[in-house]
Amino acid sequence: MSTERKMLARKGFGYALIGLAVTSSLVACTSAARTDADGGPGDRPVVLAYQNQISTLDPIRADYAQTNFVDQALYDTLVTYDADNEMVGQLASEFVPSPDARSIQMTLRAATFHDGAPVTAEDVRYTLDRTAALGQGIAGQMTGYLGTTVTGPQSLTIELTEPNSLFLGALSKIYILNSALVKANEGTDRGQAYLAGHDAGSGPYFLAGPGGADTYTLTRFDDYWAGDAGRPASLVYRRIDESATQSAELKAGNIDVSFGLTNADAEALDGFSGVTVQSQPVNLQANIFFNVMNGPTANKAVRQAIQLAYDYTGGLATIRGGNGSIATGPLPGQFSCRPEMPAYGQDLRQAKKLLSDAGMSDLTLTMKFQPVFKEQEREATLLQSNLAQIGVTLDLEPIAYADYLSALKSPDSIPQMMLATDFAQYPDPGVMLVKTYKSDQVGTNKSGYINPTVDELLGRAAETSDAGARCDLYKQAQEDIRNDAVAVNMYTLGQTTAHSNRVTGVGPAVVGSGVWVPAIRVA
Repeated sequence: MSTERKMLARKGFGYALIGLAVTSSLVACTSAARTDADGGPGDRPVVLAYQNQISTLDPIRADYAQTNFVDQALYDTLVTYDADNEMVGQLASEFVPSPDARSIQMTLRAATFHDGAPVTAEDVRYTLDRTAALGQGIAGQMTGYLGTTVTGPQSLTIELTEPNSLFLGALSKIYILNSALVKANEGTDRGQAYLAGHDAGSGPYFLAGPGGADTYTLTRFDDYWAGDAGRPASLVYRRIDESATQSAELKAGNIDVSFGLTNADAEALDGFSGVTVQSQPVNLQANIFFNVMNGPTANKAVRQAIQLAYDYTGGLATIRGGNGSIATGPLPGQFSCRPEMPAYGQDLRQAKKLLSDAGMSDLTLTMKFQPVFKEQEREATLLQSNLAQIGVTLDLEPIAYADYLSALKSPDSIPQMMLATDFAQYPDPGVMLVKTYKSDQVGTNKSGYINPTVDELLGRAAETSDAGARCDLYKQAQEDIRNDAVAVNMYTLGQTTAHSNRVTGVGPAVVGSGVWVPAIRVA
C-alpha cells in the first residue's frame, strides 16, 4: 500500500496523529458529494476487476475479501496501518490504549459522512455495539468488547472485559457507520438488508446507486477529510472470474486493475505496451498443517521428516512461479517481530534417518487439499512424490473449505494433514499466532496444538500495551512453534497485480487482502 507520509507523535502508550493524508478513494451517494464537472484526467472511470460474487456490502462481512474490496473505498475505520505495518489514525486523531490493555481512549478528527452529517463518537458506539450484537463476520475480531462510553461529541472510551492488546488493531477492520442513516433503515435485522446494497460511510467514495448485477459504480466524495483531486472521479467494479478474460480486457483497455491473474497470464502480459505487471509480497503463507494430537503425525519425528522431505525450492519456482519466498517459521515474511530463523529446505537423507530412529516404517498418511486451487493440487502431488522418496505413502483427498472449517471443531476430526493458506485480517503478529496456535482457539487452531509455554507467552502478550514487550513474547512463541514442527510452513506468497498505465498507486492492501483501492490515482 502506498501512503503519503505521516507525522506521528508518540507519548507513552498513545499515538497522537500530527498530520495524515491517507490515500484512499471511496464515497456514498448524497447531495453532499461532488464530481469533476469541469473535466480532467480523472473523468473516465477507473475499472477494477474482481472475482467471485459480492453477496453484501454490509461492513459486518468485511471478513469477506469481496465485500472488503468495495467497502475500503466507501468507509473509514478508526485506525489503519501504513506500508511499514505501523498503526496510524484514520478517523481517530488520537488513540491511547491503557497500560493493562483493558480500555482505549480515542479522539476523533473532523470528518463527515456522505450525507453531510458529522462523524461523532455516538456513531462509533453504535457501530461497535451493532457489530458485537450481530456476532458474525468481522465481529470475530472483537473478542472481549464490553462497551463504549461517549465522553464528548468527538471523544470516547472503549472498554473490554479482559486484557486484549489485539483489540486496537482489530479496529482497522471495523468500518464506522452513519448511525442516524442506519437507524432510519434498520428494519428487523439491524440494517443488514439495507446495507447489503447501500452505503452509510465517510470514505473517499460513495455508492452511486444501488449495487448489484456484479457491477458497482462509486463516485469520488470531494468533501472527504483527506480529499485529493488526483483520485479518480469514479470507480467501476466489474466481476470477471476468469484470469484469461481479465488479461484480454486489460489488453483491450476495458479494465484498469486486475489482481486475479494466474502466473501464466501474468507472464504473458509482462511487457505488453500500456500495462504494468508487478509482484509484491503480502501477509499470506502456504502451509501444510498437521494434526498434532492423533495418529502418526502426533509423533514429532514424523512431522520433522515431512518438513525435510518437501521440495520448497521446486514448489516455489514451478508451482508458484517464483512469486514469494521460502518460509522461515509460522508467520509470513512481511510481518514484524519475527526471530532470525533459517529458511526451510529439503534434506531427504535426514528425513529418512528421523523416521528410522523413531521406528516408523511402511508409513501411510492422508492429506486433504482444496481442488478448486490448482496450485494446491500440484503441491499435494509434489509432496506425494517427495514422501515416496523416503518410503512414505501419501493418500490425497479433496475437501471443500466449509467442510474443513467444520472439521476444526474437534482434534478428533482435524485432518491428519491439510494444505491451506493462512493470512491475517490485519498485520499484527498476534492475530495469526493466537488464532492458529493458542490451545483455546477451537475452530481456528488448525492442528489441535497445545503447548502451555506458548499459551503463557501469548497470554502475557495480550495483557500489555507495550509494543516492545509484546514483540519479544511473540518471537519466543514463534521459536517454540517452529521447534514443535506444528506445520510445514512452505512459503510466503506474493500477489501479482496488473494495471493500465493510466493509473498509479496499485499495490497490495496492508489491512485485509487484495488491492488497496484508496491509494489508486490517475496518472
